[in-house]
Amino acid sequence: MSAKKEPTLLEDLNQALAAETLAAFRYLYLSKMASGIDSLPLAKMFEEMSDGEWEHASIFMERIIQLGGIPISKPTEWEKRSFHPYTEPPRRGNDLKAMIRDSLKLERSAVDFYQRLASKTKDTDLITYKLAIDAMAEEANEAQKLQALLE
Repeated sequence: MSAKKEPTLLEDLNQALAAETLAAFRYLYLSKMASGIDSLPLAKMFEEMSDGEWEHASIFMERIIQLGGIPISKPTEWEKRSFHPYTEPPRRGNDLKAMIRDSLKLERSAVDFYQRLASKTKDTDLITYKLAIDAMAEEANEAQKLQALLE
């Protein structure tokens, strides 16, 4: 791996770490806030999505360290460095459609980001490539589940 590519890759990985950490928090928040007649299965789904995002954050943090980088450690940096802007969750717990729509945007943004990361690392870093492909597949699966709820 050339020295020129590494800072870019580490920055990409820190963007992923920041976005996944924010998404994990957001989904945990939504899982607790969701209310109303159809909220129970959705709250459970958000809780599972939160767990998945924490797992991604852990994996990307580990990869940054393996590559000799330093993972973002300040919460104030997460929003600045994330590949997706943080969307404040709806204040009303019964606005389930808004929760789903915002979450769908986030998942689609993640799929796009991991597609780019996979393309960038395909020929240079097979470990990061596999991490990106796996994350992309999981995010695409979440996006499909959310999309189905809106149909």
